[in-house]
Amino acid sequence: MHGNDYRDHQLRQFRRFVVKALVTVAVAWYLFTKVPLADVRKSLDGASPTWIALGFAIQILIRIVNAWRIRLIAAAQGAPLSFGAILSVLFTSALYGLLLPGSIGGGAATLVKYVGKGATASAALASMVVNRLLETITVLSFAAFFWGLAQLEAGATGSAYWAIALVVAAPLLLIVSYVLLFGRARLLARVERWRPFWERWRVTRGLGAVLQQCARAGSLRAMPAASVCSLSMFKELLAALSAYCFARSLGIELPLVAVAWMQSAVGLLVLLPITISGLGVRESALVLATRAYGVEPATALSWGLVQFASLLGIVLIGGLIEARAWWLSPARLT
Repeated sequence: MHGNDYRDHQLRQFRRFVVKALVTVAVAWYLFTKVPLADVRKSLDGASPTWIALGFAIQILIRIVNAWRIRLIAAAQGAPLSFGAILSVLFTSALYGLLLPGSIGGGAATLVKYVGKGATASAALASMVVNRLLETITVLSFAAFFWGLAQLEAGATGSAYWAIALVVAAPLLLIVSYVLLFGRARLLARVERWRPFWERWRVTRGLGAVLQQCARAGSLRAMPAASVCSLSMFKELLAALSAYCFARSLGIELPLVAVAWMQSAVGLLVLLPITISGLGVRESALVLATRAYGVEPATALSWGLVQFASLLGIVLIGGLIEARAWWLSPARLT
């Protein structure tokens, strides 16, 4: 990338970050005009440290489970990424995703970190794409399943048929998706057929290498593929359990089933790149979702803020990992 092109790219990224920051401030301002700040402060003051600590511990466990899943996919690609290296990247990517503008954050910074740990750029990018695909499929299935289950438990007659259909269809969708990706069909492995097409041009030649790595990721044998599926589901269950702990810390006594579909729905919404780390989107969604359960808006808003605070805790761990790496770097020691 030439100097002018690089400066233009940086300027676009900075503008996107400014827009996201302005949207974040606007959403936060709107929320606090609708929800009394004093009520939010009162709710947070009464939060249980024990439940918060338990929820945060589960957040750390989520990263461990996710690192294990990514390690299985990296092994299929032949990428020399250890479990410890992947785990450290998951923590530091949270740091850069919060601090850096635009796609430089979580995405590109994670790519650079994986390459620094020994993976090729194409293998790292393919691993990120495959893991995001698996996570999106799993979160969608969980949101549909637990929403349907919550409707059935609540005895909602108007949506009973839809609820039953979702409870049955969501697990089937999840299983079929994994079978198509890693079973005999091996859809991921088939993407390599497009490699010669993209390698015709120099500009898109790198995409061919990425497709090859995606195909390698899709070559998982039955047992590792089943492990990847199990770990993906376990990760989402842990996310629901962590959100449940944060809810209990504020005295919110929602059923775990209700928390599970809310957590999955919020997880999809915060993927939208409109605010910084989903701040404001998460809280607004929880205020709306919990209204039908009789939760006070101030308490629901506090629930979202506690979850955001847990993300800041993960960011702090990422910062400590980066500080340690800098302190032990050969450049500093020399």
